[in-house]
Amino acid sequence: MDRSFWLGPLLLLLFALSAQASEVILISGGPAVRSFEKFKSNSHDKYWGNFIDSALQRVKDLQKEGKNKDKVVWLVFRPSYLSRGREDGQDYLKILEERGALVGAQPIYFDNKNQLLLLLRRDGSIEKPKISRLEYFGHSNKKCWMFDYSNRVDGGALEPLVLHVDDLSQISSSSFTPDAECISYGCHSGEEFSQRWRMIVGRPMIGAVGKTDYSDGGMPKITEGKGGTWVY
Repeated sequence: MDRSFWLGPLLLLLFALSAQASEVILISGGPAVRSFEKFKSNSHDKYWGNFIDSALQRVKDLQKEGKNKDKVVWLVFRPSYLSRGREDGQDYLKILEERGALVGAQPIYFDNKNQLLLLLRRDGSIEKPKISRLEYFGHSNKKCWMFDYSNRVDGGALEPLVLHVDDLSQISSSSFTPDAECISYGCHSGEEFSQRWRMIVGRPMIGAVGKTDYSDGGMPKITEGKGGTWVY
């Protein structure tokens, strides 16, 4: 029998299946520096690794669920971990890389909004698989994700270091699978950001009405208070 007769179609099938693979994207924003926060009554990020530990907990949860075989891609905002590390006298990039290795997650760093947008630009090829799930862990308000909150600017973030609702037109729905699920675990995302995401990006996003709390470790929770809930 001529093996090339059936080997050719088999290779084509394997190639097609590979091209259809998709990815889970987990995004870790950065911590505030303590020099800005330590004297505030509502002090942020006493612990530097809130957004690292929560993302890695999510990796473990996805592995346990076993339902999603898509590759997990972990995107980490690098500058804030460098500045917080200098302040604390620690090499936080090394530490987070070691923690990621324990669960099979290797960070891919981004330094600004434009780099993140490029990483989210997908065409469904083997090199750029479509996104089946996207989850954000970090600071936010109702209008933007703030990767660099209270790091270079006390209580805020500079424009290149946030993803604003006005930037969402640069994210294409074609980068996502039709049934993609998106979640923002930042504060107040459900008050506007998630709705604008659905309108502009074309995929639903769960977001928080009110504040989220990372202080107990693991996955964030809604802060107790009137109106606090998760919404689309």
